[in-house]
Amino acid sequence: MGSRMAQLLAIFTMSLTPLLGSYGKAADKLSPDGKKVVDYLVKDWDKRFRSTSIPLAMSNLGIPPEDDLRLEIVGHFRDHPRIARNVRYWGANNYLLNQDERLIAKYLLNTHRDEERRPGPAELGERIGLREAELQARLASMARAGFLAPAANEELGYALAEGAPMWGGPLRHNFHTVTVEGDKPFEVW
Repeated sequence: MGSRMAQLLAIFTMSLTPLLGSYGKAADKLSPDGKKVVDYLVKDWDKRFRSTSIPLAMSNLGIPPEDDLRLEIVGHFRDHPRIARNVRYWGANNYLLNQDERLIAKYLLNTHRDEERRPGPAELGERIGLREAELQARLASMARAGFLAPAANEELGYALAEGAPMWGGPLRHNFHTVTVEGDKPFEVW
């Protein structure tokens, strides 16, 4: 009986681990900056109506906007969706893209849906307001994240990845940045 009770206690403890305030061993895989951003976001998301993105959290913490770090953090959220209510409800992908990437995603999704076409790099860069080098860097980052897939037969060099229309969840990359005097900027939907 004692052995069975120990097994049940172990199973119960493991099932609660994702729900606990600390994310224990999972956080050990994060870099120090990754852990800072995750801690910041989990605390920020506990405030009413907050839906701050990874890039804005990095900016608020004074951490350079590195794609690798954003991908590390979103990977952590994808692996641990119970870490925060926001990730459970809206999905980790909602928090990855920076402002330029959100505009790219919305433009690509809308032209694909409304006009059944994909814009070329000149059109996309002009509409979003990005020079070619920065546009290519943002597209490559979005492909690494899984929103786009390389496509040699496309003028843009990329196509929407499978599932991309649902990638941003029901609100489809719509964020609004709020600035309150005496507080760091945060985002809401």
